[in-house]
Amino acid sequence: MRAAGQGGRQSRRTFLQTVAGAVAVVAASAKRARGAEAARPNIVLLMADDLGFSDLGCYGGEVTTPHLDRLADEGLRFSRFYNNALCGPSRASLMTGVNPHVLGIGSRWTGLLRKNCVTLVELLKQAGYATSAVGRLDMTTADGWHDPEMLARHLDRFFGSTSHTGPGNYFAVVRGAEDWLNGKAWTPPADGYYRTDANADYAVRFLREQAAGDRPFFLYAGFSSPHWPLHAREAEITRFRDLYRGLGWDAARARRHERLAGLGLVRPAWRLAPRDPRVPPWDEAPHGVWEAERMAVYAAQVHALDRAVGRIMKALDETGAAAHTLVLFLSDNGPSDQVWKRPLDRPGDPWRRDGTPTRLGNTPDIPPGPADTFVTYGPPWANVSATPFGGYKGSVYEGGIATPLIVRWPRGVEARGTVTHALGHITDLMVTCLDVAGAAYPTTFRGRTVRPLEGESLLPVFEGRERPERQPVCWEMRNHRAVRTDRWKLIGRKGRPWKLFDMHADRTETRDVAGDHPDRVEALARVFATWSREAKRGAGGGRLTGNGRLHGLAVRLRRP
Repeated sequence: MRAAGQGGRQSRRTFLQTVAGAVAVVAASAKRARGAEAARPNIVLLMADDLGFSDLGCYGGEVTTPHLDRLADEGLRFSRFYNNALCGPSRASLMTGVNPHVLGIGSRWTGLLRKNCVTLVELLKQAGYATSAVGRLDMTTADGWHDPEMLARHLDRFFGSTSHTGPGNYFAVVRGAEDWLNGKAWTPPADGYYRTDANADYAVRFLREQAAGDRPFFLYAGFSSPHWPLHAREAEITRFRDLYRGLGWDAARARRHERLAGLGLVRPAWRLAPRDPRVPPWDEAPHGVWEAERMAVYAAQVHALDRAVGRIMKALDETGAAAHTLVLFLSDNGPSDQVWKRPLDRPGDPWRRDGTPTRLGNTPDIPPGPADTFVTYGPPWANVSATPFGGYKGSVYEGGIATPLIVRWPRGVEARGTVTHALGHITDLMVTCLDVAGAAYPTTFRGRTVRPLEGESLLPVFEGRERPERQPVCWEMRNHRAVRTDRWKLIGRKGRPWKLFDMHADRTETRDVAGDHPDRVEALARVFATWSREAKRGAGGGRLTGNGRLHGLAVRLRRP
């Protein structure tokens, strides 16, 4: 009996030891899994709308942007990063990593991505990320992104508009740009609503909720600011009113050019692009006070955007997530020079859902700023925002496609507070996010074949390592065409002669050297023709290799 009892006790001890060992293995495995999750950074992707290259303080501007300046001080600024010149094409490339033409979004916005793509949000969610978005999500995918009730398939949390009509009004809901909150229609508060602040409210709310979880998170904030109309609160307009009355557009451009050179973002030898021929000298402007008011309101919108970014950064700090979060900030295209010429003053116009009359037009009798007006800042101040470049939103001159890109990642950016001159493009951001998240890019997704990625990871740039020279980048928007290599840029409108610029000597595109280099013009034109043909066809074959590079022709263009 005693022997049997001892054997039983021994068996129980062995059993308990076995169980304890198994528990320890499971616990260790769980700990390793949590460690693997912790090793993957959170990602916060912030996009401005129609922001110019030099509008931020850290990019030479006179607008006070302390929070974005802090991001730059603690991170990395790119001097040669590009978007796709228009909102829809830029957002398509941002979320898919491929050229917008192959997605069905080229020179105009169609609102529907083809079935040959998969989005960053889908892949991050599949990889275990919590996903959320606020603001402009004007993208329709093949399986129903545009339907707010379907967004839950891709996003754990969403607040904003799925339309592509622009903000319409910063103080009120407008037809076609209603906001949704997690699949349900959202009604703004009766008082105090301002679109930029509302987006920040929910960005902070989602961030805090997801930071409290046990998964890495992805937050996309697509702000409308500073897209027209010019709408801002009086207290913020007052901050800039005297500044622009005393400065004017000529002095503002000259000051920004000088500051950009001092910051190392442009070369001092690059001449300031000429003033837009539609714009008179500042001292000859017929309505100087009203003109200054337009820019003061625009600056207030940029300042409100900066404040929203500051709130998001504060939430990262307070949740303890900041040290382990990759933050990216950029603009979808350059500044808009659009002008509204037909004044409207009638109930039920397209910009107000409640029938409130809207004074629409760019004339001195319509003040920018209030909710019942619809004013833009036009060529004079868009020319300032694009400093030191020429060109605007919709064109492929540098003013239309060059965007600020600020990267903050305490555990991933090697040289903080510095400027990099690495050449990058908006298609690179999806590749980069997948790279840092350890998420794979598939050849098929939910039964459909997807386009190979065309971007290239920026991770080597973040880490201070050498990155191979980026392959040529091409654009075609509204008959504007361009090819950019490290040194050369070929540009021209369809049916007109090509222009060639040496981007090392003249990035502001003031001296056309096509006549001096006819062979290079011909070679770059062939690159563009190949890209355009394959991109529009949307096929994976031809001269486009598996990673989207233009094979062969690009290699011959690397020599100066």
